[in-house]
Amino acid sequence: MDRRVLLSLLSIGAAQALLGCSADSAPQGAATHDPGTASTTPTAPTTPTASTTSTAPATSTAPTAAVPGADEGPLPLSAPIPSPHPGPPVVVSHAPGRTRRIALTIDDGYDATTVAGYVAFAQRSKIPITFSPNGAYRAIWDRHAEALRPLVETGQLQIGNHTWTHKNLLHETDAAIRADIEKNEQWIQQTFGITSRPWFRPPYGAHNHHVDGLAGELGYTRILLWDGSFGDSTLLTPQQLIGLAQQYLQPGTIMLGHANHQTILGLFDQIEQLIEQRQLEPVTLDTMFGTSRAVG
Repeated sequence: MDRRVLLSLLSIGAAQALLGCSADSAPQGAATHDPGTASTTPTAPTTPTASTTSTAPATSTAPTAAVPGADEGPLPLSAPIPSPHPGPPVVVSHAPGRTRRIALTIDDGYDATTVAGYVAFAQRSKIPITFSPNGAYRAIWDRHAEALRPLVETGQLQIGNHTWTHKNLLHETDAAIRADIEKNEQWIQQTFGITSRPWFRPPYGAHNHHVDGLAGELGYTRILLWDGSFGDSTLLTPQQLIGLAQQYLQPGTIMLGHANHQTILGLFDQIEQLIEQRQLEPVTLDTMFGTSRAVG
């Protein structure tokens, strides 16, 4: 490869490192996305990122107080869904304290093959994962509900709320924001048998104190950002994606990924080996921060 082309690709990959969900093609009913053709090199997104539109994390490195019910073990799917517990929101982007724990957090899910690949990876590897799917892609996720519910019941998988439509909430009315979050929660309860509270990841990482406050009123008192990313909100080459994994899979990282592009499917073994070599401990957000779906 020409040296100038290689340097160009590397610089583009670095720019993508901490991007949230980009404006890619999506099923009808989701947020409108910019049209474009797929390529093997990513283009710079025009959507906001966590680093440019979000407020600074509040207590992401401070110890988290124990939550009643957090250590009670797996919650049977037959258990009743807890009522919302409104409260002041806390923004988190990194594990509390010194730890070798990491949280793999995977959003969206508009590519059926990629979602199926993540489900198979979770079943095979037993690695804890937190999925934050959009209900607008329910036609894809619903077909995996039977496989995912047992993993949710054992505590290996957690489900967070990423809104139904994946719209930029900074441009929405209060009523629209509440409806978007609550519709997704209703679908999560019906599909996976649990609540997503108290975890809310704003689409594109776009949020402010007002959006956070609305989420807190609905019982979403943990606003989830990230400090590492696979960069796969847009289409990457395998070399770019694994390079970002090597860069950001470090102790304490909340790692952002997307079930949207199939590049990741050929890299699961390498990512698993990297986690083992660095003696990292993948956990769900409940385990990392002491929250509990039994409490909500």
